[in-house]
Amino acid sequence: MAVSRPYAVEVELPAEAFRHRPWSAAEVSADLRLLWLVDQVRQRRLGYAKAAELGGMAQAAFVQVLGVHHISPFDLDDGELVREIEAGEALGRA
Repeated sequence: MAVSRPYAVEVELPAEAFRHRPWSAAEVSADLRLLWLVDQVRQRRLGYAKAAELGGMAQAAFVQVLGVHHISPFDLDDGELVREIEAGEALGRA
């Protein structure tokens, strides 16, 4: 499998954000990358496992980040969730 090259994006940020703390470009880049991956999971464009892989993180660590942002790692709509709960209850009765 070929290794893909990073896709670079330039973002302009207000200078005022850097007045009280000297952020490094690498720190801002890492934070923005993580937040973008979190948002992709929130929008159901990526699963949490793939987002964790792309972010270079363990899945458990990425799930913790999702929790901080109140985002579930589970990609179930309401109907799927009800079916999963009912299936679990049926197993418990068996």
